[in-house]
Amino acid sequence: MSKVVLFGLDGATYTVLDDLVARGMMPTLAEFMRTGVRAKMLSVKPPLTPPAWSTLVTGRTPGHHGVTGFFQYDAPDSLSIQLISSRQLVAETIWSMVNRQGKRAGSLNFVAHQPAPKIDGWVIPGWVSWRWIRRLSHPSTLIDKLKAELPGFDVKSLAIDFEEERKAIVGAPIDDYKDWVGLHINRETQWFNVMKHQMLHDPVDLVGVVYDGVDKLQHLLWPYLDPALTPAEPDAEFLRIRSLCWDYFRNIDNLLKQTMELAGPNTTIFICSDHGFTGSWEILFINNWLEERGYLTWKEGTEAVQDDNQELEPSFYRLSAFDLTRTKAYALTASSNGIYISVKGRKDENGIPPEEYESFRRKLIDELLNECVDPETGEKLITNVWTREEIFDGPMRDIAPDLTLALRDYGFVSVRRNRRMLAKRPQILGTHHPEGVLIARGPGIRQGAVIDDVHLLDVAPTALYAMGLSIPADLQGRVLNEIYTPEYLEAHKVRRGEETKAVAAGAGTDAPGDEEAEILEKLKALGYIE
Repeated sequence: MSKVVLFGLDGATYTVLDDLVARGMMPTLAEFMRTGVRAKMLSVKPPLTPPAWSTLVTGRTPGHHGVTGFFQYDAPDSLSIQLISSRQLVAETIWSMVNRQGKRAGSLNFVAHQPAPKIDGWVIPGWVSWRWIRRLSHPSTLIDKLKAELPGFDVKSLAIDFEEERKAIVGAPIDDYKDWVGLHINRETQWFNVMKHQMLHDPVDLVGVVYDGVDKLQHLLWPYLDPALTPAEPDAEFLRIRSLCWDYFRNIDNLLKQTMELAGPNTTIFICSDHGFTGSWEILFINNWLEERGYLTWKEGTEAVQDDNQELEPSFYRLSAFDLTRTKAYALTASSNGIYISVKGRKDENGIPPEEYESFRRKLIDELLNECVDPETGEKLITNVWTREEIFDGPMRDIAPDLTLALRDYGFVSVRRNRRMLAKRPQILGTHHPEGVLIARGPGIRQGAVIDDVHLLDVAPTALYAMGLSIPADLQGRVLNEIYTPEYLEAHKVRRGEETKAVAAGAGTDAPGDEEAEILEKLKALGYIE
């Protein structure tokens, strides 16, 4: 039986990590890989942070755990959009799964954990304004305890600085990158210090922490991190910015080293990401394409962005932008890559007749795949279109978009109004890729092995197995037997247990309204909503 650490790196990709290991920038990670097992980790569709991490900690797909994006409808028949929180996460998490088998757990910086679930252990949720971390953490005395006992503890640094993030995303002067990268180095160090203090003074059997600066740096500074984009003769400014990025990853490597020392040799550590990363070079204004096809009508007065405006500035994400009496299909949020079909009687009396839904959807899918093309080259812009039944099947399916798109550059669509359907970015930005990372090391785990692709669904059951616990019968993932030696598997049989405990939608205390407003601003600053 082993204790377990989930060492989460939001958006981590082998494209960057392997390059840094080869350059000697991350010696601890190099040793971790040499003495462990690695695989590509397949994300959910679309590879978006809230549903992805929620899948990892529940072992259930979005259609079952209830988190489909940063925003989603309250209910299938509702016109109200809600921000994701723990009240939408309706599947049991691994934290309480281990509790029910007599083990304690700790969770730090996971999305959709606010307000914190009341587990046997401790939780500080991610994506929370520092003003509300104290109220939304568990136990309620945790933040005050850290202030009193942990030297240098700064609750403000656990949350993202909205203004710094926004300034960088929309095009801050290049000199600001030093402070911006430094902000993330400090923030990750603060999260580690909290984890270390808790592991020493309030130990648990399972601890998970997410370091999300990986995602933020790669979104903004991808050309400096992807080795394929390094100029043949990089100038001094390129080298300076790249060095700043490398400083961040050196710090992550140091935090991994300290985690390994703190956890000890008998602890299983899973380094895991919710998705991978790649470069995006264009912006598809999907609502403009829908308008051109006659499927969408903008409400009079809805402002169009300038043709040369490529910043990720907020514009809107609400239905007020559309004339719903004349709109059959629309996209609400940039991050979901989702299209909703308006069906009469589903949410209101607008939209297509219910009996025409299937034929309309088939026609729209065909047009998206074959007629949404680059106006200059004729190349198809959309590589895949999934129906909600395909990727959100489950009891929460009907709150998800009717269609979800995969773009040729893996980017997010824009939902803003523009006079063009497609725009080229002035420089490549990072975007989410469906292939993330899983690297495991611990008792019984093979050394130096590379295995076939795994899925986020597989992390929870494998972590439970590593702890010597039974696997709930309704988990949709599997124990990754292939990471273990045959001898270990023979001595430690996989045990199936009772099903997970249902979590009521809307459970938990209400978050303060101001807290939700601040999270909205954070998401706008990061370009996840417009």
